[in-house]
Amino acid sequence: MIILLIIFIRTYFLPKGVNIDKKKYPITGIDVSRHSGIINWDLIKFQNIDFAYIKATEGEDYLDPNYVTNINAAQKVNIIVGEYHFFRFNKPGKTQAMNFLSHTGGFSGKLAPALDIEEWGNLPVAKSDKQIKKDIADFLATVEQASGCKMIIYANVNSYNRYIRGQFPNNAIWICSFNKNRILPDNRKWLFWQHAHNGKLAGIKGFVDLNTFNGDEAKWKKYIDRDINYSLTGNYRMKMHSLIPQLWD
Repeated sequence: MIILLIIFIRTYFLPKGVNIDKKKYPITGIDVSRHSGIINWDLIKFQNIDFAYIKATEGEDYLDPNYVTNINAAQKVNIIVGEYHFFRFNKPGKTQAMNFLSHTGGFSGKLAPALDIEEWGNLPVAKSDKQIKKDIADFLATVEQASGCKMIIYANVNSYNRYIRGQFPNNAIWICSFNKNRILPDNRKWLFWQHAHNGKLAGIKGFVDLNTFNGDEAKWKKYIDRDINYSLTGNYRMKMHSLIPQLWD
């Protein structure tokens, strides 16, 4: 009941998003979970969607029931995919990481995995901010050691300021923000920007989150060539993700 109430409030009362300059940011992606319902990925493919992040897991033992269907169907129509884990503040970081790793089965041929840090669905919080930051660090270290792949951190502005700002400098940021003039409050470089919760696409009933990549088509190709098209060893893949800031040089 609480989760349904949160979804209702988020859908109908929060800011819906901002329109962005698609000449400046031409690359568009979506992120989906079971709340997106049954998705027609064939229709999604033909609507200029360049990538999709798909929810895999949550907490210590939850697997999104649509994860396997979504990941297979999206890849079948050649949409570039990544997987994300919804972080539970009151659960240990390492055991959450093991849940994520046990279901995703490696990240070869996919975008870097993402860790979703937000207070929605995490209230009440029983731990201190210091403990939560430690658990986030444990999650990242566990996944990165096992996979050789630097994770992307997703956060809304409140969670970014509270748990991420000034931390984790080697992890790329995927920010949810509705301020198009100051996307990140500390002006840190961002990789992905979730700029709307009210996207409408054929093939998805209801609203869908819309995201953009920080760059033009040439930078996107450069990024995915590093992230997708190489036959990567773990150490080489880790090295490639550490070079992400060079995209903006």
